[in-house]
Formats: sequence, structure tokens, C-alpha cells
Amino acid sequence: MESLPLRLLVVEDDVTVARALSRTLARRGFTVAIARSCTAARALNQPFDFAVLDLDLPDGNGVDLAESLLGSGRVPSVLFFTGTSNMALLARARRLGGVVMKSSGTSEVLAFLTHDLEHAAPESRTAPSPRARGFRASSGTVSTGSLASKSRAR
Repeated sequence: MESLPLRLLVVEDDVTVARALSRTLARRGFTVAIARSCTAARALNQPFDFAVLDLDLPDGNGVDLAESLLGSGRVPSVLFFTGTSNMALLARARRLGGVVMKSSGTSEVLAFLTHDLEHAAPESRTAPSPRARGFRASSGTVSTGSLASKSRAR
């Protein structure tokens, strides 16, 4: 049986960054939906296999959005792709998922997704892999918190 492409939600207000990220991910076989604000992301009434979120959005922040999406079960895992210098927001983000700085480029996002999502349990594409919950990059550009324990606590 052929597996369906993974469905990704990208929430990014910068049109150029959103387009570059979407193209990079689509070339690797992901199905990508783009939202440019928290409101637009919440309006998409469908589940996704993963979300890539900016932290600084025009109508809120990616951490609050991630908590909402994770809490409702619309996504099982998140990755933040950001250029923020807000250390408190970065710390909150790291407790929920991976963090890739935009200065690292879209290749770091792709590396995180292709490595971790392709190793998810075949019976459940939406189950986060153990590796996705504890990914550490030697470059220090990606870090995660313990998503599994937070999801279960809800």
C-alpha cells in the first residue's frame, strides 16, 4: 500500500520565507498548507502531520498557536522556524518542539522533518517518533522539549 504524503502546516507571515519553505518541502513530497497568521491557521479545520511555525506573527505568537493546535489534536508535533531574539519566547518554544533559527536556512527544517517524520510508526503517521521528541543537532540550531509528556498531560 502506498503511503500518503505527509500534511504540513506552515505558519509564516513573510511571503518570501513562506514560499521558499513551501517549495523546499513540496520538492521532498510533503503536502504543504500555508497560513500567514494565527487566525488563518486556526481557520484551517483539518488535522496536519506536523506544523512549522514562526514565533513572531502579526496577530500573536507561534508558541500560543502551537499550544492551541497541540491541545486540540490538530497537530501532534511542532517545529519553530524563527528569527526572533526574544529569549523568553524561545525558551517557551523549546519546551514544545524543535527550534530552527531562520539564519540556518530551510535545509535545517528539511533535515529535521525528513529524518524524524520518515521514522514515525507506519501504522500512525501522526504519532511523533521518539527521535522527534528528543532531537539534538550538533550545530545547536535545533532543539526540542519533551512534547510527548506535554501532550499526554493535556
